Amino acid sequence: MRLEPDMAAALLAKTAPPWTTADLVSVLTPIWRRAFGPKGHAPDAHVMRMSVGIGRVTRFLDGVQGAIGVRVPATALMRLGTIERLAAAIARNDWPPPSAPILLRDGAGSEALYVIAAGTGLVLELCDLAQAIPFPGPIWALQLPGLDGETTPLADIGAMAAHHIATIRAQHSSALPDGPVHLIGYSFGGLVCVEMARLLGDRIGLLGLIDTTCYETYWPRTEWLRVAGLRTLRRMGELRGMRPRPALQHLAGRGRAMAQHIGRRFKPKAGDADFTRSVYYVDGLDPRLQAVRNASIIAFERHDPAPIDVPVTLFKSRLGDRHGCDPARLWRRLAGRLDVVMVEGTHITMLRKPHVEGLAAAIGARLGNQIRCQIR
Repeated sequence: MRLEPDMAAALLAKTAPPWTTADLVSVLTPIWRRAFGPKGHAPDAHVMRMSVGIGRVTRFLDGVQGAIGVRVPATALMRLGTIERLAAAIARNDWPPPSAPILLRDGAGSEALYVIAAGTGLVLELCDLAQAIPFPGPIWALQLPGLDGETTPLADIGAMAAHHIATIRAQHSSALPDGPVHLIGYSFGGLVCVEMARLLGDRIGLLGLIDTTCYETYWPRTEWLRVAGLRTLRRMGELRGMRPRPALQHLAGRGRAMAQHIGRRFKPKAGDADFTRSVYYVDGLDPRLQAVRNASIIAFERHDPAPIDVPVTLFKSRLGDRHGCDPARLWRRLAGRLDVVMVEGTHITMLRKPHVEGLAAAIGARLGNQIRCQIR
């Protein structure tokens, strides 16, 4: 007799381990499909190829724990990738190590590309990009420590950079790879890349930032005023056609938002007690992922980026983030030399199809330029 998925989960939860891989697959499959949606229904569905976000990952981890009482480590889910491999790991209670870098795409040669996750710590949002970049070498993902609860998350961008450099050295027997180290960081991850480049010195190859900016407190004054002016104009435009009472209520709400914007400009460095009031705070995540994101908020709001005498390539979304500053205006002040490459889409959609192909091609072209310069 074939049991319905929920009945199978209930029966399995009452059964003491060891469970068989086949039993676990029958329980995990409906949880997987509910959490990951239509992409999770494909026969060859793999977490690293579904372009899923941290919210869907949390729903899946919660679902598995609710069904069988096992909390799957987030990075183990990424390394295992499929229902079958995950079921086998649960059956054996044998998990991949938490701290190793994740190979997004294999390749040949002495040069490697490292992509750095944004403030969530997970690199899922960069998987499509990594697969599409025309680069002959391997492409590795460096994620933030603490995602599996194996250590306390880092709340300092310089410490994150040092951790990633140590990870790269550990890959090569305490040395750096023979060729230059190429770095790509998305959003928050770009700030970590810059500090890694500072530590690497002349070993840095391409330093690529994807729509990276910093916290409002540290924006150039002229850029902060420009953004404040644009926000004010948008708020005034929203009043058109409103009746007096709704208009006053709208103005009061927007006035509070503007006061918060001004407050962030002059706010002291973030502390452990006030990160929940940040505009970047999101709750309801897996507890370990939540801890990493919270630490990233603290690190971001404390980090005042210093000038760096290294060429920087900024991959800038054409539509940008209407609430943020223009990253080109920031990095022109900070980079030794800045190359700005425009990419279609917004800060979010530039990593999604169809725009991600254009971003990947632009990164591949800059990596090719780096390789040709070294050959000469």
